[in-house]
Formats: sequence, C-alpha cells, structure tokens
Amino acid sequence: MSLDVTTEARDGLTVVTLGGELDIYTVGSFRQDLEQLDPASAPLVIDLTEVTLLDSSGLGALVSLLNRARAGQGQLGLICPHRRLRRVFEITGLRRAFVFGDDLDAVRSALAQGPDAAPA
Repeated sequence: MSLDVTTEARDGLTVVTLGGELDIYTVGSFRQDLEQLDPASAPLVIDLTEVTLLDSSGLGALVSLLNRARAGQGQLGLICPHRRLRRVFEITGLRRAFVFGDDLDAVRSALAQGPDAAPA
C-alpha cells in the first residue's frame, strides 16, 4: 500500500498531511520524509484525516516524533477527527501523550493552551 506525505508551513505551524496507510510497509518512508523537519523549531501538526490504517509501527513513528519535539521544547499536535483512529491511541494508552483536535484550528488552540491543557 502507499502513504502520501505533504508538508507545508501555515501560520507559524508546520503541517504534515498524510493520506493512506501508516503501517509497517510505509513507516520507513514516513520517517525519512520527516527526518529533515525540526519539531523544536516550529509547532508540528500531523493531519491524520485521510489515514486509512494506523498500526503499531505507525504509532511508534508518531511517538518518536513526539519525543523529538519534546526534547527540543517543541510541540506536536494531531488532527484526528475519526473516532476509529483515536480509539487506537486510547487502547494503547497514548491518548494523553498527544494534543488532538478535529481540525487545524482545534489543534492550534490546544497547542496554544500548553502542555497542561486537558485533551479534547
């Protein structure tokens, strides 16, 4: 399967939009695509709206990115409007680790509230 990755700067944020499957078969290219990004230099938002599959490899890549952001005092948010994907984060205990929102405005607002804000 495939994963489309597009990156753009939007109003002080770096937004990475994913489409397709983030799994064991595509995670290598995802990691490579995001290698040049510095999540500490600008808040990073990953848009999962068009992701159809997220497995443990994909979760691992997102956690790795979160750790990179936190190590540099950066921020990472996830646009994740679909309950089925959010459920993956809940089941794995990662729900509170990430900042979530249904759209870019919601994530931007949650990131502005800081790390102690309650998750949506």
